[in-house]
Amino acid sequence: MPEQRESSDRLEREINEILEKIDRFPTPAERRRRQTSKRFSGATNAISSGAHGVTRELGRASLSQMMLLAFVFILASLFLRSVPFAWPWLLYAGLVLFLTSFVLMIVSGSRGGSGGPGGQQYWRGRPVSYDSGSLGSRMRRWWGRQR
Repeated sequence: MPEQRESSDRLEREINEILEKIDRFPTPAERRRRQTSKRFSGATNAISSGAHGVTRELGRASLSQMMLLAFVFILASLFLRSVPFAWPWLLYAGLVLFLTSFVLMIVSGSRGGSGGPGGQQYWRGRPVSYDSGSLGSRMRRWWGRQR
């Protein structure tokens, strides 16, 4: 019997909680405010997901593609000089994009863009080495090829 009494007490507590919540039902003004905030949060979520999509797509582009896009912006600004509000912004965007990609290319030159893991380049499955040795060894090889 104590189990039955505990379950009835628990049921009675849950009913009382539900009845208390009904007493605190939001007013029409509060409901409108909640709906407005839901719409606003939905719009901000949509903008946020769109921005994440744009940055994800931009992350796929290489630095050389960014430089090429910068040149396209700069050339477009030169051709659109008759449009007074568009050409300066295209020029500024092209210059900023070019300088940023150029700096990133220089900074990451020793780490990235070398083609293989750990900076090792491969051609037809074999590692490529550009270490040509000293001037004397290069001259001997050249002399040997001339013979």
